Amino acid sequence: MGITESMGQIIMFGLEIYSWLILIRILLSWVNPDPYNPIIQFLIRATEPVMAPARRLIPPLGGTIDLSPIVVLIGIHFLQRLVAILFSGHSAGGGLSMIAAEVLGVIHLLLTFYMLLLFIRAGINLYVWFQFKRGKPTNINIGQPFIRFIFTSTEPAIRPIRAFLPTLSGLDLSPVAAATLLVLLLSLLRQITIALSSGGGMVGNGMM
Repeated sequence: MGITESMGQIIMFGLEIYSWLILIRILLSWVNPDPYNPIIQFLIRATEPVMAPARRLIPPLGGTIDLSPIVVLIGIHFLQRLVAILFSGHSAGGGLSMIAAEVLGVIHLLLTFYMLLLFIRAGINLYVWFQFKRGKPTNINIGQPFIRFIFTSTEPAIRPIRAFLPTLSGLDLSPVAAATLLVLLLSLLRQITIALSSGGGMVGNGMM
């Protein structure tokens, strides 16, 4: 193992330790630990410099559910993959292809999650429509944090589609249309990611 690979292993180990610190802090937060405990104070001092910016970037869901630890862990995983590529001894072209594939992989993951939100929004619309047709109350609390998150996060995507897509007997189909377009985009991203991964692998194998 060369110096470059050794440096990569050290960085990977450090990132792995840091991800465990974040996980331990998350688990301990569920049991209301003593904030004056030296171990708890160490965990806070060690992780807060990363957690605080993520928390400002992604506010708590409904004001109560903190999603920043998940975002940080995904970011650390991406950094680990990036370090593995950069310090693996691949050629410049192969390394760039693999990095691009990793970036597209993260984008694909985020868009898949957003697609699920759109389908949930479509399901809510269908439920409300059925209840309205039957003359019954919907019993959907828009003030509930999760429901409010669904509506506020999907509205920017479906608003432009709703402007020109007619309703079907009063049923808003814009979430279904947005989700369908996103499925096509995800398929395209998947094909590009596979092509980049194959290309990076072939370049790397050619240099061995």
